[in-house]
Formats: sequence, C-alpha cells, structure tokens
Amino acid sequence: MKTFLSELKRRAVIKSLLVYLGLSWLLLQIISVLSSTLALNPLLGSALFVLLLCCLPLVIYLAWYCDISFSGISRTASSHEQDKPAAAPGSRQWAGLVLVMLVSGFVGIEYYGVLKQQQLAKQQAATAASQAGTSTIAVLPFSDDSAAQDQGYLALGLAEEMTSLLGSAANFKVSASRSSQFLSEQGFTAQQIGQRLQVDTVLTGSVKATGQRLNVRVQLLDVNSGSTLWSNSYARELTAVAELEQEIGRSVVNTLQDKYAEAGSFNTLASTRNADAYVLYLKGREQYRKQTTESMQQARQLFEQAVALDPEYANGYVGVADTLVLLAEGKTELGVISADIAASLARQNIDKALLRQPELAEAYAVEGHIFYIQSDFEQAVTHYDQAIELNPSLAIAYMWKFLALNLLQRFDESLQALQQAEQLDPLFQTNTYNLGWALTRAGRFDEAAAIFKQMQLDFPQSPFPYQGLADIYFSQGNLVGAIAEAQSAIKQSPENHTLGHKLISPMVNLGLTEIVKQMANDPAWASTADFYQETLLIFERDFTELFARMDFKLATNPDDYWLQFEAGWYQAMFGDKQQALKLFTEQFSLVDEAERFGMPHCSPAIEVAWAESELGNKAVAHSLIKQCQSLLEQQLQASISYFELHYLAARIAALKGQPAEAVQALAKAIDIGWREWWTKYDPLLASLAGDPEFQRLIQFLDQDLARQKEEAQRLFTE
Repeated sequence: MKTFLSELKRRAVIKSLLVYLGLSWLLLQIISVLSSTLALNPLLGSALFVLLLCCLPLVIYLAWYCDISFSGISRTASSHEQDKPAAAPGSRQWAGLVLVMLVSGFVGIEYYGVLKQQQLAKQQAATAASQAGTSTIAVLPFSDDSAAQDQGYLALGLAEEMTSLLGSAANFKVSASRSSQFLSEQGFTAQQIGQRLQVDTVLTGSVKATGQRLNVRVQLLDVNSGSTLWSNSYARELTAVAELEQEIGRSVVNTLQDKYAEAGSFNTLASTRNADAYVLYLKGREQYRKQTTESMQQARQLFEQAVALDPEYANGYVGVADTLVLLAEGKTELGVISADIAASLARQNIDKALLRQPELAEAYAVEGHIFYIQSDFEQAVTHYDQAIELNPSLAIAYMWKFLALNLLQRFDESLQALQQAEQLDPLFQTNTYNLGWALTRAGRFDEAAAIFKQMQLDFPQSPFPYQGLADIYFSQGNLVGAIAEAQSAIKQSPENHTLGHKLISPMVNLGLTEIVKQMANDPAWASTADFYQETLLIFERDFTELFARMDFKLATNPDDYWLQFEAGWYQAMFGDKQQALKLFTEQFSLVDEAERFGMPHCSPAIEVAWAESELGNKAVAHSLIKQCQSLLEQQLQASISYFELHYLAARIAALKGQPAEAVQALAKAIDIGWREWWTKYDPLLASLAGDPEFQRLIQFLDQDLARQKEEAQRLFTE
C-alpha cells in the first residue's frame, strides 16, 4: 500500500484528479447559471454531469501512464524501467484504455437513460399539476440544520410564511402549516404527509442561520411518484428574507402552473428588512402556536417588540391584534382581558396593519374576529369573506366564519365553512371536533362517529374524540353510551368541568341520584355536582327543601332573571302555579332581545308565552309563539336534526290547541332521541294529559329510562 501511494504521488495522479474535478465543478456551475437564465433544456446539465463522470476513469488511467502538461503528453516511466523508457504504452495498456472507455461509456449511457426518465416523470407530473387547474400543495416545516438545534422557530416560521404566501397565489390550494407540523412531528415522510393531506405536491427543505446569514435548501416533491420536481439552495442575508420567500414562491408557481411568473410579480406582503424584528416575530409565532394563556401573553410581547424595531412591519401589528383578541374574555378565548378593551386595542393595531398593507388577508381575518367578540356577527362574516377572497387557503378564517354563521343560525353555510377549514387543516383538533359536532347536529351520526374515531387514532391522549362520541350517543337517546364515553374523556382530562357535566347530566336524567350524591362528597366533583342539587331534590321528592333553596337564591340575587326563570320552572312543575306565572313574566322585559328566543328550545320565550296565556294576555302570548314558530321553521329547513326542535314543535302545537299535531311532534322527538325525565311534568303539555297516545309515549319514556338506569348502574359497579 505504501508503494502504491508513492507511485500515485510520483505519477501525479492525485494532482491531475484534483485539477479535473475543479474544472468539472466550475463548468457545472456555469451551465447551472446559464440553464436558469437562458431557459436551456434541463437535460443539458444532466448530460454534462454524466459525460464528466464517465471521463473520470479515463483521466485516472491516462494520468497513471502519461504526464500531461502544457508542453505536451509524455510517457510516464514505471519504477522498474531504466533511464530510457519506451516512447508509448504497450499493447496491454492500450487494451486497458479501450476497456475503460467501453465500460465508462456503457455505464454513462445507462445512467443518462435513468436521468432522462426521471426528468420526463418530473415534466409529466408538473404538466398534470398545471392541467388540473388548481394546484394542491403542503409546506412542511423546514428542518433545523443549526449545530445547536436551536432555530426551530426559524424553520417553522419560514414554512408558515411560505404557506401564507402560496395561499394568496391564484389557483393554489395550500394545506395549513399546523397539520403539516403535526404529521412531521409524528415521523411521517414527506410523501406520506402529502397523501394524508390529499395534496399533489409537497414543499420541504432545511434552514440554517449563521449570524445575519441565512442558508436555505428547498425541494418540491410530487406526492404520487415521490420524484423531485424542483430543488434549489439559497444563501441570503436575513434582511432579504422577503425576497427569498418571493423567489421560492415564484419558482413553485412556475413549476406547477402553466404560466410564467416574472421576477417581482410574486410579492410577499407585510415583510420587514429589520433582521431583529423578523426574528422576534418568528419567536412570537412560536409562542402563539402553543395556544395557552401564558404563551399568548409572551407572543404579544414579542410582536410588540418587533413593531417597536420596525414601525412599518404590518405582520407585527396583526400579531399583536390577534393575541389581544384571543386573550379577550369569552367562551372561545383565553380570557384575561376585558372583551371591550381587547377589541379596542386590537382594532388600533389592525388599522395600522391595513394602512401599511391594505390587501393583507390575515388582517381582515383578525378584524372579523374583533367584530365577533363584540357580537356583531354580520360584520364578522363580511371581514372573514374579505380575508378568504385575498387568501382562499386561510384555514382559520373559515373556522372563525363557521362560529359566526352558527350564531347567526345560518347552519348550512356554517357547515360548508367548517368543511372547508377541515380540508385545509385536517389535523387541527378544534376544526375536527367542531365538524364532528356539526355533523352530529345534522343527524349524520355515522359520519360524525368516523371523524371522532379517527381523532382517537391521531390524538390518543385527547378527551375530544370521547366527548364527541358522548354527544352522539346523547343525541340518539343512548344515555348509557354517553356516560361511558364521558368517563373515557375524563380519564384523559380529569380536571375538565365541561366533561364533568357531560357525565353527570345523563346520570341525573336516569335518576342515579345516590351515585351523584357520592360524587358531590368528593372535592374534585363538588362544584360540578352542586349544579344538579335542585334536580336531586326533585328525584327525592323533597320539594320543601327545593323551594327553600330557591327562595334563598332569589333573595340574594333579586335582579337575576335566569334565576327567577329556574325557580318559576320548578314552581310550574311541582309547586304554586301562580307563583310560577309571576316569576316567568315579572322581569322578562329586561332580558336582551337576542337572549329571549334561545334556540333550539326558544327559551325562555316559549315558557313566558304559556305564562302570559294563563294570565289571559293572549295577544302577548300569540306574539311570542309566532316568533318561536318562525325560528323553528327556519331551523327545520336547515340541515340540522335536533330532537329539541321537534319537542319545541310539540309545545307550540299544544299551546295553539292542536293536540294531534303536538302528539305527532312529540313522537318524532322521542323517536330520534328525546329522553328528558321531566317530559310528563311539562306544564306546556298539560292539555295533552288525557290523550291515550300521549300517555303511551310517556309510558315508553319511563320504561326506557328505567332500562337504561339498570345498564348504567353496572358501569359503576363493574
């Protein structure tokens, strides 16, 4: 080996090899630049690479036998030859040269054929994508190539920005970065992620920042074939990250669409040339993705620091506004800032963002959510639509639109918006749970169950799928199934009070009072179980204690109409009817118009209509019944299937003196899942008491509840 290495050095083989490799690399770089600039055949670079690779064995062979210099080519003497070597290699050396040429040529031709087939596959995939009209793509989180692995915020943030940028391009449908991130964290390959997200292409890459220098490598993959459609490497200053995003986006568009986007025609909005502001913004996004109160407060501070460094940074203002809205008090938010204050501060920041970038989709989406927390749902929908028009792939705008449309009782439209959000962001638990819930409301139980069972596979530690299945069973009148699924949900989240209600409510409905009372003695359950104390007293027939308890609550909260309504309801079923009429009607005029007709029960309006009718105020009763009837018809025409709606129809018919229609509606409600224990005590159905069919329905309810009670008891004894 020592002799061989000495010969390599003496014959200058390594020197010749290094010179050849250097010249080859330079030539390939020149061809690469010319190919992109002059739009040359992409196979030119591949052909040159194969040619240079095939010549490599020839160079090594010739360098062994010959000295190659500017003065010519001469024979290299072997170590055992005398001072006068032969002028040229012998026949054995020539035969070896021919053999090397033949083998290299054969391998080169075969390899070139493979590259040509791969290039053809890329062109066919790109052509198919462009002919499809709309290109579907997912941007995967870039890998962090830093030595310390501490630039995850940059890798995720850049992918998130590319998702937003491509989403604003015409004829592009881009999956949300949140779903891509989830699947990446689960260890799925790029091709598997693309298949799960049902997209044609996937953009992936790596990122590394060294000081103010950013190095990025990206690849565009065809999901069906797994082939690389396009790839490139970039080295830019952090201050030029906006131009980098534009260049990547333009290359993706040009690859997938049957058109050519010129440089400068594909703009990223809301960018900054302040590297520190950009880094702070991406770190804010990293905190924002955690979706906790603490992380959202931290995100707000980072966004505020970003706009302090660059007062023209529109995305920074949107980030501040977004965190303020999510920190507002309310059922769907993180709740530490007064809603009015949060809305006012958020609007100031959105105005600044739109002043700098009037076509920023995210700004309109957040502005819509500002209107949402102010209960102006019509304006909220208008702004969500503006956001969607600017970026049809903005998943959060569809999800927020669903919430607003749902409160406007535009249920069919809300379901469509939610389905769009789910298509774009299928691994976002909130989207998925809401879709399952909406399908449950529509009576599409099999579809809803399939969604929740898939959630169990995707999120095995989450309570949401079990909670969703509990809702399905409850909607079908299967209270035992609802209890079992609620128990499973609570195992995943023991301190969730909402889940506690989903467990105790069907238990109380079945009359499992002893078990509920035992739970009330447990400090972990005490506050939840206390909510049902009045119902427990009813099952125990302790009406004296029931009314005394309600009198005490009324004395301490004399202006609380909802407390008066609850007390009136107990009086109407089991106590003093005249007292019930007074409690129902006395402060009803103080209730907000929007709260008087709460659907699907149309409560408290329908109970007040009964009370006014009993008091002889027929006109007032008729007006309330008419409004409830109108709301009922609107919801029955939508694609929803609440059993409560049919029960409401039964109550309206009974109040209108239509017993046959009332019994028919009640039968429908029971058939699709109505299982309320208090049905036979309902004063609004009192006129049906002598009807044989009504009595049969009540008997069926009592028997079914008794049967389910026995089954449910086994859940707590096994």
